[in-house]
Amino acid sequence: MKKVAQIFSLLIATVILFILFDVALMMWQLTPVSAVSKYENVKSLRWHRKDLVEHFPEKILSRARDPQFYYRAGFLQGGASIELRLYMPAEFVEDIYATYIARAKSIFNGAEKLPSGTHNPNILPKWHFFTFPTDQDEMPGVPPLLPQDFEILLLSSHPYKSNPTDWNHGESSGISISKKRSEIIYWAEDW
Repeated sequence: MKKVAQIFSLLIATVILFILFDVALMMWQLTPVSAVSKYENVKSLRWHRKDLVEHFPEKILSRARDPQFYYRAGFLQGGASIELRLYMPAEFVEDIYATYIARAKSIFNGAEKLPSGTHNPNILPKWHFFTFPTDQDEMPGVPPLLPQDFEILLLSSHPYKSNPTDWNHGESSGISISKKRSEIIYWAEDW
C-alpha cells in the first residue's frame, strides 16, 4: 500500500510539474518582445519564416532615430508578428522606396479603411501596426492602418490553404513608408 501511495504521489508531482512547465512556456510565447536591443537575436534566431523578413535590415543602422521593435511569437492558434519602425534620413527612405516599389504586389494608402472579412488575394490582410498607435476614440469602427502620408507596400501575401479566398490563416509581409516623416515600418505576419 505504501508503494502505491509513493507511485501516486510521484504521478501527481509529475503532472503538476508538466502543467507548470506548460504555463511557463505559454507565458514566454505570449509575452511580446519590444526591446530594440533584442532585434537582431529575434530576427536571426526566433523568427521562424526567414523568407518573410528578407526585406528587413540585418541590424538597426546607427543613422536610425527612435527605433521601435515588436515581436510576438506564434502559439497554438495565435499568429506570429514582427515589426521594426525607424526614422531614417530622407535619402535612405527614397532608396528603400525605389528598391521595393517595383517588388510590391499591391500598394495601399495608409488612410484606407480596409473592410474586415474581405476575401480577395490582392487585399492587404493586415488590420493594425503594433509599433504605430491608433486612437480608437477619434476613429470609431475600423481605424485606418496609418496616416495618409504612408504608402503600404505589400510584398508578399498568401492564404494558408490553396483557396485564395480563405484568409483564416495566412502570411503577409511588406514595408510601410512615409517620405514626409522619413519613416519606415518593416513588417511580417504569419497567422
